[in-house]
Amino acid sequence: MFLTYIVPLSILIPILFGVLNFKTAKAGPKLLFYYLVASGLINLAAIIFIVYRMKNLPLLHLYTIVEAILILSYFRTLFTEPLIKKVLLYFTILFPILCIINFTFIQSIYTFNTYTRPLEAILITFFCLLYLYKSGFTENWIQKPTSWFNIGILVYFPVVCIIFILSNYIVFVTKNKEMNLIIWYFHGAMSMIMYLAWGRGFSLIKNDR
Repeated sequence: MFLTYIVPLSILIPILFGVLNFKTAKAGPKLLFYYLVASGLINLAAIIFIVYRMKNLPLLHLYTIVEAILILSYFRTLFTEPLIKKVLLYFTILFPILCIINFTFIQSIYTFNTYTRPLEAILITFFCLLYLYKSGFTENWIQKPTSWFNIGILVYFPVVCIIFILSNYIVFVTKNKEMNLIIWYFHGAMSMIMYLAWGRGFSLIKNDR
């Protein structure tokens, strides 16, 4: 119930605030909104696959590509340095190619993408920390939408990195169902925290002018 319905439905919170403030949003928040919509649709497809007892892991490979493109593009809107923007552009182009190579030649599309998913999480976490380092804590930092978007990113993506590195081992090698369930409940909780933080971020867009 929690993982199948509650966590996926919690994405509607930031989507609702995103819809209400979409017209006044800058390019960065709009990219995150598109990511949430795409994520919600892919999660809906995953639920349908589960209902019909179909394997939904191929959707995770697609999800990873969509997520990386949109979130790395979001960071391109935050940085002003041409070099960093160019590096982000290269990663945005090269990472999907790596994903395609991975599920075509290295890891089956029916297993967790334990190579590309952690790499994506590391990239996103790195650029988030780099932005925080360069921007610092300005006045009214907590009232800035970007602050809440980045809080959500830093709560979720480091956790994803660790979980996806271990996921194939736990599921297919140790076959420890209890440990696997605990890990995915924790993952679901972190997803909800990110969605709530992003919901707060979208609710503050009207003040970010």
